[in-house]
Amino acid sequence: MIRLAIVEDHPAIAEGLTALLGGELDVTVVGTAADAAAADRLIAEGSPDVVLCDIRLAGAEDGLDLLARHPTGPAFIMLSAYSYPSYYVAAVEHGAKGYLSKMAGIEQILKAVRSVAAGGSAYPDDVRRSVRTALRPPTPREAQILALVAEGQANSEIAEHLSLRVKTVESQLRRMFDRYDVASRTSLVRVAQKQGWIEGDR
Repeated sequence: MIRLAIVEDHPAIAEGLTALLGGELDVTVVGTAADAAAADRLIAEGSPDVVLCDIRLAGAEDGLDLLARHPTGPAFIMLSAYSYPSYYVAAVEHGAKGYLSKMAGIEQILKAVRSVAAGGSAYPDDVRRSVRTALRPPTPREAQILALVAEGQANSEIAEHLSLRVKTVESQLRRMFDRYDVASRTSLVRVAQKQGWIEGDR
């Protein structure tokens, strides 16, 4: 019997997953949690074999924070509505055994749960490809500059906001233009949004 914990902050999704997955003869849902703190308690008390965990959770911590605290605990399958390559890479680096879209069908989720419970992994081919080709993320300072560029701030405004010289901002932007092979601020922002480094309309 596979003991499964579901960590999901949308009640309807959590209830749906519980009903669908818990109805399988080889799966027992030991409980659900909406945030990382509740999930810690659930993992300690429910002793799940597999944790199906949303990346974005209610509260200050996300699913990756939770995953990082349980490196030798149950096997994690990350679940997300977002197809950000940076999320894929983070899931792999933090030790997740799988990654699924919230658009995945119940059969795909069940296959992933069973595979991971048996010691395997559950990364779809498109996720594996994205991990292999993911771009190197910006540094913390570059990420700050990117976020302000996305807000439409001029270089002089960014410099003032971050207490930098304008030439420093320009240098950082030129470095990112070269690294990500783009020629404009708009293209740079698009790359950052696609990779999940900054928020964007998707």
